[in-house]
Amino acid sequence: QLCSTEETKQVLRLSLTEFSLPKFYLLFGISKVKSAAVIAFRSSYRDRSFSPGSYERETFALTSLETVTEALLEIMEACMRDIPTCKWLDQWTELAQKFAFQYNPSLQPRALVVFGCISKRVSHGQIKQIIRILSKGLESCLKGPDNYNSQVLIEATVIALTKLQPLLNK
Repeated sequence: QLCSTEETKQVLRLSLTEFSLPKFYLLFGISKVKSAAVIAFRSSYRDRSFSPGSYERETFALTSLETVTEALLEIMEACMRDIPTCKWLDQWTELAQKFAFQYNPSLQPRALVVFGCISKRVSHGQIKQIIRILSKGLESCLKGPDNYNSQVLIEATVIALTKLQPLLNK
């Protein structure tokens, strides 16, 4: 059980209230519903007619991911203050880095944004890898400007570099 201080409990209460507001549904890509539970607890077992393609999916903007990640990071950091040996952030950063530097058109842009948002330190080698990813995205865009995945990858690398730049040594 999490031994929470009153301050941590307050952060958790405020975050839960904030995430329950309809204006935050858009951040999670579910703005077209009256209740988040409609989507969250929909199951193919209960509703045999449901399939992932049977409803219109909204796109999940990288800026929304950035906001959600920062909110989750705030929650995690509040909880970690109550657990001295907690390694949650280190594990999350490891996973984000793993997927950020591994080619995957669906996951890589999202992992880059998350990595940029949650990293507490960055090496020049990691920055170099992100710049290489940016370079490949730009090359791909030059070959065909209609390449949506490349545009998303470029946006993700810019967000990551913007977040990581203050962590670099002068």
